[in-house]
Amino acid sequence: MKERDYYFDNAKCALMLLVVFGHFLRPYIDSVLWVHSLYTWIFFFHMPAFIFISGYFAKKFHERGYLQKITKKLLFPYILFQLLYSVYYFFLYDKRSLELDLLTPHWSLWFLLSLFSWNVLLLWFGRLPKRMALPLALLLGLIGGMMEAEKWLSLSRTLTFFPFFLLGFFFEKPAIERLFAASMRLVSLVVLAGMFLLIHFGFPDLPQDWLYGSKSYDTLGVSEPAGIASRLAIYGASLLMMFSFLSFIPRQRFSFSVLGARTFYIYILHGFILKYLHETPFPDFIMDVHGYPLLLALSVAVMLILGSKPVIRLVRPLLEWRLPKWRQTAS
Repeated sequence: MKERDYYFDNAKCALMLLVVFGHFLRPYIDSVLWVHSLYTWIFFFHMPAFIFISGYFAKKFHERGYLQKITKKLLFPYILFQLLYSVYYFFLYDKRSLELDLLTPHWSLWFLLSLFSWNVLLLWFGRLPKRMALPLALLLGLIGGMMEAEKWLSLSRTLTFFPFFLLGFFFEKPAIERLFAASMRLVSLVVLAGMFLLIHFGFPDLPQDWLYGSKSYDTLGVSEPAGIASRLAIYGASLLMMFSFLSFIPRQRFSFSVLGARTFYIYILHGFILKYLHETPFPDFIMDVHGYPLLLALSVAVMLILGSKPVIRLVRPLLEWRLPKWRQTAS
């Protein structure tokens, strides 16, 4: 059996922690400047890096049955959890009617829909030379900002983040291993620290909507030429920060490495916990005691719980459409 590449498990684990932590920070970004800066800093690279890694592992797109496999893996869970979140929000927010809309993803479910679309796009882009495919993907990303699609079918985010997915698809392991050089890590530290200082002191009012990939240039209040220039600048900064962050990921196995193989579960489930907590006095408590660092500990706890074996065993039939092992044995 081929041994797992723990570098990517560790990378996904670290990135998933940033995803959960970033989502926990969201209610406080308008009140505390350094929290806004940290939130913005995280959002510059955490999803681009996740998408880059997803593209790296999509190299088997040409194999027979691949499209059916990702349809089962992504679209079925998307439909199921779109319905589950609709019911959950109905009770959580005490709505008067149950809203069921399969075309507008709830919150974080956009990633499933976009990931499916990126894999489908490989049927064309994956067969083009890299020097042609990447500029075309970049052009689509810039055009995405001209559309008023918002969250509908996650179309805007699909186009905006597709260059990162395609870049990961074309990347090979030797190119990634160059990130591990000591000199590269020194540069990476300067880049990551410098970007935080630049965000905090240079752009303290930077709207985080620029980093979500779901807003048009017009909605963001700029002309198309200004929007294109801004998106190009964001692409450049995101790439620098993404590779800088990935250069610090260790390659050996750790006790937490297993969570990197379970990020799909953590990602799709953590919204149930987070949305509930945000409807309780919990955010007020955090603000009263200035307990923002506690949110990082809470994020770790959420990952450990949702990535635990009992939760995986319970949820696997919903996400992977197969029976738990104890039932398979019993049959």
